[in-house]
Amino acid sequence: MIRALLTGLIVLLAGCGRRGSLYDAAIVPLPLVATSKAVVQVVPQTRRAVVVTPGETPAMLLVTPGARAAVKVPGRDALAILSGTARAPRLDLLDVEAREVTTVDMPGAFDRVTFSPEGAFGVLSWDAVRSAGLAARNLNEVGLLNVAAQTVSRVQLDTEGLAPRFVQFGPPVGGRRLVAVALDRGVALFDALRPEVPARRIALRPAGSTVDAAVVELLFSRDTRWLFVRTLGVDDVVVIELGAEVGAPVSASINFVAGGTGLADLELAPEAAGDAVLATYSVSGEALLLDARGIQDNVKRLQLPASLPSLATLAPGRVLLWSPASRSAVVWDVLDGRSGVTTLSGVPDRAFVLPQLGRAVLTFPSVESGASALDMVSVTDEPNRLRVRAQTIQLARKPSAVTLSADQESLFIAVPQGTQPAVVTVELRSMGLAEVLLDAPVTGLLHLPSEGQVVADHGSPFGDLSFLPVGATERRSVRRVADFALSGDLDRPEDGR
Repeated sequence: MIRALLTGLIVLLAGCGRRGSLYDAAIVPLPLVATSKAVVQVVPQTRRAVVVTPGETPAMLLVTPGARAAVKVPGRDALAILSGTARAPRLDLLDVEAREVTTVDMPGAFDRVTFSPEGAFGVLSWDAVRSAGLAARNLNEVGLLNVAAQTVSRVQLDTEGLAPRFVQFGPPVGGRRLVAVALDRGVALFDALRPEVPARRIALRPAGSTVDAAVVELLFSRDTRWLFVRTLGVDDVVVIELGAEVGAPVSASINFVAGGTGLADLELAPEAAGDAVLATYSVSGEALLLDARGIQDNVKRLQLPASLPSLATLAPGRVLLWSPASRSAVVWDVLDGRSGVTTLSGVPDRAFVLPQLGRAVLTFPSVESGASALDMVSVTDEPNRLRVRAQTIQLARKPSAVTLSADQESLFIAVPQGTQPAVVTVELRSMGLAEVLLDAPVTGLLHLPSEGQVVADHGSPFGDLSFLPVGATERRSVRRVADFALSGDLDRPEDGR
């Protein structure tokens, strides 16, 4: 009823001609962003960011016109919003707790922002398929955002190709913070602490090839001495040994390390394994521990029961191998060589790996019974092998949304059930279950760890959320907040800023 009244009011105001061009287009908010305390909805058409918290009236903040992307800043209750026009690009930094917006000028109308894990830096980059309203753009550069200083520096990459594919931050080591940018032709490296130092572009041309290989995965070693690279259509792992230069372009020595056939995934080797990397191969169906220098005597190999290309650290020294095309999962202790295999309830479509628990959760869109399910994979030590177990939780239907809690202790699942869908909380240590019924279908789930709340998004462009305590079972504990996308809009004195 409220939504219908708001819609009618919008039409009436547009017809009166007193609101300019604001309501000429449909309301199309950007995807919801969750911080530790609140959910933020950015609505470009109204030039608003609406902050929604449990138990409080939604708060409205004015943002720069032209908002096109909103990203949470890791480790902070803050958002970065790419906005402005093609010729006057801006970056809004929204402080959720202070309810303040700071606007930063940008050297270009960038399309994406990738943050370092702790949120100290962000790299602004282009999307090669977009034009951003400009006749020409220099894809040979990125912007470096220093979050504390609230400044953006231009960094030239010398790409000799299209826009960067993705960005990978290295850990802060040796008084520098290396950033690797994957390119169509090689990789570029620069120091986030010294953006004025020219970037180093490294060409990756396999033996016998006349062109550089396109990068699909980058992985820094813990000490940033090595950069491991997976490239398109190449079986060898490209291992780049990096110099220790500070204040000068980093030096690099390249080696192509052979393993199996069909290189599919990379993962950091256990620290005790030394200078090495883990790799999986989809064609030869094996996993290998490869020496960074290519020394074959140091290679460890595990033949797999099927092609299991996906690889992730399950616990110190141990990795999980699985595939979206196989019902097998394997756990391998890389240091002592033991392994174990289990048969899953179905073919998984997603894996949540929980190193602090030494477990993993794999979800399945369907199982033999016609329902959906998830398996909790755990490991027990035996003298000569690992015993891998898969305990199953059945779900009535394929989930419409699944998300992991910030502390990785709980999994939240939205299960459609006609007009009364349920949100299920799985306590991952004990596999305890709790579920609560909601009043509308769920299209997404968010977690607010500081508030102890799960947020169910009901998919309305006007805003429609249900807040429920983690582990809730009673419907009376659910608070629904709807139609907040137009918060503060009727107080707008004019169509402009």
